[in-house]
Amino acid sequence: MALASDTQKVARIMGERNGLIEFEYGIGDLSMPLELMLPPAAFDEFCKTNAVEIITSAPDKILTEDERAMAWRPSDVQRQL
Repeated sequence: MALASDTQKVARIMGERNGLIEFEYGIGDLSMPLELMLPPAAFDEFCKTNAVEIITSAPDKILTEDERAMAWRPSDVQRQL
């Protein structure tokens, strides 16, 4: 059994807000990402410390209503308020 520290860690930068880098982070892939925000220097250190691979591809397109309903991120909801 592989430990989490032996699994590739990935991040996709989603944007910048109030001087913070907004990104999705996952272990293995981004099928169940954590949404995080860090200042640029902290983001760089986080990626270095965790050997994070930055993914530059766009998120997969959503095809069905069920996929659309499950694709909302906390920041998407906040922007709607």
